[in-house]
Amino acid sequence: MSSMTSPAPRGPDEFRFGLIPLGTGVTLHYAEKGEKAGTPVLFLHGYVDSWRSFAEVIETLPREYRAVAIDLRGHGDSDKPECCYAVEDFAQDLLLFMDALGLHKANLVGHSMGSFIAQSLAVRCPGRVERLVLVSSAPGTAGNAVLLEIKPRIDALRDPIGRNFAAEFQAPSNPVSAGFLEMIISETMKVPAHVWRSAFSELLQLDHWPILRNINAPTLIAWGNQDQIFTRRDQEVLLSQIPHSRLEEFDAGHALHWEKPTEVAAALKNFLG
Repeated sequence: MSSMTSPAPRGPDEFRFGLIPLGTGVTLHYAEKGEKAGTPVLFLHGYVDSWRSFAEVIETLPREYRAVAIDLRGHGDSDKPECCYAVEDFAQDLLLFMDALGLHKANLVGHSMGSFIAQSLAVRCPGRVERLVLVSSAPGTAGNAVLLEIKPRIDALRDPIGRNFAAEFQAPSNPVSAGFLEMIISETMKVPAHVWRSAFSELLQLDHWPILRNINAPTLIAWGNQDQIFTRRDQEVLLSQIPHSRLEEFDAGHALHWEKPTEVAAALKNFLG
């Protein structure tokens, strides 16, 4: 695409940044690190996060991986249109993004909402997904009591998003560095209220149980045993329904890649080979 903004020339050990306009009219911001010819690994962040939620994990990966982390539509420094925040909309963006980067096939690592996007693409376009890593995932979110309880607060949000609300929403189960948490809060405040409401409403309708058996990619299920949103039962369903899957448990909460970035990176390296 002639209008694609390529990352500024930097070494493989530095983050490079770029913008890619998609055929849907949305421009996505992304960061990448590692060798251009390395094994491609695409990172998909969770609800109201940004690519930076994976920054410490990516920092730990060797340069042989081409780590590419996207700001999903409505998040971070990507465009924030008024509509279209269903998982299928994000998955279509991801497919067009891969085409624009010339990535015929890649490993996908998705956290929470990002994991559902990864599940969707793995079923929709199995030939494009090498391996799948589902971090803090589930078979779906429909009927999730924790999410239903906070929905009224999400529905009531108006711009600008208050710092106190963002900090409360993103509070991890275990301590992370003050600098990292402040960065997470700042990124969360970039998400406008209409995206909070629309994406959350779409998430609450999600049921992937019927499609899980159609995931052919080898799959790592990474779960924190202090997760207050998705349960061990959710992980057991994923494990039983996804044919080539295995579960790795961490002493962490829902944001286990913030709390245990070194351990998560080690699990990724072991799984991706």
